Amino acid sequence: MRKPNGHYCFTTDYTVSILLEVRTKIHRCLALLLLIAFGVSTQSLNGQTQLPLKRDLVWSSPGDEIITPEFSSDGSYIVLVTRAYWPDGGDAEGLPDTFFKNLEDKKKRNPRFADPVIKLIALNGQVVCEVRYGWNPSLSPDNKRIIFSEQVRPITGLRELAETQAGNGIRVFDCGTKQLAKLADPNTGYLDNPFLAADGQSVIYTENEAANGAFAGSVGLARFDLQQNRNDSLLNKETVAAVPCPPADSGKSTRESFMCSQVGSPTSSFSRLVFHVAPAGNKVIALVGMPIPAPGDTYLAQNYEVDLVTIYPEKRKILSLGKKSMENLEDATFQVVSGQRVLIFSQYWNLFSLVTGEPLAEADRKNPRRKSIYSPDLKYFLCAEPEGEPNHFVLYRTADGKTLVSLRKMGEVYGAVWSPDSRRFAVVGLPIGSGALNHHEELAVYSVP
Repeated sequence: MRKPNGHYCFTTDYTVSILLEVRTKIHRCLALLLLIAFGVSTQSLNGQTQLPLKRDLVWSSPGDEIITPEFSSDGSYIVLVTRAYWPDGGDAEGLPDTFFKNLEDKKKRNPRFADPVIKLIALNGQVVCEVRYGWNPSLSPDNKRIIFSEQVRPITGLRELAETQAGNGIRVFDCGTKQLAKLADPNTGYLDNPFLAADGQSVIYTENEAANGAFAGSVGLARFDLQQNRNDSLLNKETVAAVPCPPADSGKSTRESFMCSQVGSPTSSFSRLVFHVAPAGNKVIALVGMPIPAPGDTYLAQNYEVDLVTIYPEKRKILSLGKKSMENLEDATFQVVSGQRVLIFSQYWNLFSLVTGEPLAEADRKNPRRKSIYSPDLKYFLCAEPEGEPNHFVLYRTADGKTLVSLRKMGEVYGAVWSPDSRRFAVVGLPIGSGALNHHEELAVYSVP
């Protein structure tokens, strides 16, 4: 909370003590009211662990999911995806048949009613631009163009699988002129996860194929040059034999010869998987896994050699993470922070230099909370599952891991994102009391001092 401007003048020590006591009580009452109003837990009001937050926005689209929110470069807008909630798997258990009949009736009237819709939202809650239909949007620096992966076929009522997203390409939508431009289309599979590189003239995106049965994965990276209007490959989408082919005179069995020839669908037939890609200053970096084939692998390699690499404007290995089993790659990712640094999780979050690939002294913090989202300036981190208290976000101070603010509990929490300037963060969750019959996800945006 900011202190008021002006000066205080007191005449006696007694008057000072009385006024200070009254002022302290007033400040505590005001702090309590603000924390309640902003949805912040009042777990401590003694000044030891509290950080005043300002809640800038609470936004929802009743009946819709809120997916992949991202701040604009200046932190004044959020671009996200909404999609009508269609319960699946365990979420669908116990729901009446009339609920699904209603969804099917809506689908008959409009086959795309539950397709993903992109929305650009100002911090006053106004939707200032909308695009139908697409995934994983990002904004241009001027906040006027949205780059996204277009959902070319109706996906209402269907899962997000390689087959249902096949053919999706990269598009850019101008919110001023309402014009849609095609940047790239796939030969096979689909394209996804586009963003504008620091040079302002390159759109980076992933090339995706079926990589685990029906589920897709990124198997290549490419770039669209906005000046020359052409595409370049950054990491080729290559296929190789899942099992090395034996020499013709080796006497190996027909079964092994057959297995080695299967390069169409097995995951291990791709020469690499791209687990995560993101801009890092004037570079683009990626976490890449090279599958290690083993006999019997039909869909998924058992192990990967994992490297963090720069892919644009130069190609260079930053550091090797060594051999990783698939069980340890479920959350394979990194977080780019300021000062040419990157955080990678292995038992705890480790900080590395993007220049040398060496660990940095700040790694001594040893934060073991995997579901942590750090501010770009590394001053704070959010965690969605603090010890013993799931389903709410807690804001910690990075320097010593001290709890600063505990946000209100939710029925479920889905994710969080920081603004590039570290001044704001947004969280998405399902409030307590909301369910399949009254699905009402919320996006809340907070400012930190």
